Amino acid sequence: MKMKALFLTCLMTGLLSMGAVAFAASSVSGDKVEYDFKSGQAVAEGNVEIRHDKGRATARKAEYNTKTGEGSLEGSVVADQEDAHLTSASLIIKNKGDYLSAIGNAVLKKADKTLRAEQVNYDSAAKYAETVGSWAQLTMDDGSSLDAASLTYNMETNKAFADGNVRLISPPRDLTARADSAEYDLNESDGTIHLNGHATATQEGNTVSGDTLTIRGAGGKIAQGDGDVRMVIIPRKKEEAPREEVPTFQIAGREGVPDSVYKFYNWPGEPVTIGSVDTELA
Repeated sequence: MKMKALFLTCLMTGLLSMGAVAFAASSVSGDKVEYDFKSGQAVAEGNVEIRHDKGRATARKAEYNTKTGEGSLEGSVVADQEDAHLTSASLIIKNKGDYLSAIGNAVLKKADKTLRAEQVNYDSAAKYAETVGSWAQLTMDDGSSLDAASLTYNMETNKAFADGNVRLISPPRDLTARADSAEYDLNESDGTIHLNGHATATQEGNTVSGDTLTIRGAGGKIAQGDGDVRMVIIPRKKEEAPREEVPTFQIAGREGVPDSVYKFYNWPGEPVTIGSVDTELA
């Protein structure tokens, strides 16, 4: 085992020209570190930390090649790069750090959006993320969520593509939707949602379904359907006008007697008017 200080000095020198690469390490540290100067391969174990100019990653074990800029981390991986935060069981670094593959309950958060799946692949150069496995979920800080078997998210265009048993929930729009696949424009100025295959959308209690549905506008108020379109509209209840307060009935002073209560009846006698109620009931 080489001395950590010596190893880091050599590593810093070897990577000096790679400082701008997305995840090219500028230092690797751990409880135990071994380095092969010929191949450029480094192996670190115990409290491993890999640092670079835009962030850092921690794990229990790591392998990293200073010449190829590729490697892997294992065990409770946590990685931060600019405004992106990633956690997973393991992390594979490729293409000199431009391509990251998080495996095992992977969670990638960037800005106000979080992508979860069994595996998440992230291309930092293309600003593109995709999921691998049988489930995926994209959530937004406003409470909205997009679930599907697989998801791809383009961070450059801010568009998400979902495939397989798609379910969309958007509390700000009071909207829920289902389809076989979907394309969701997450830009605030657009917000268009394309639902394809067995599409159904419900908003404010009203439901529309069809082979395909398009919900346009940032407010999600305009729906366009194609193919066996069906709609269920629930009329809004009109607010009832407040009822006029009925005065309390008083016999003695005969004040506030409503028109609907004008006479008394003795069974089976004749009607008795209020004017004579005191005399005839005495």
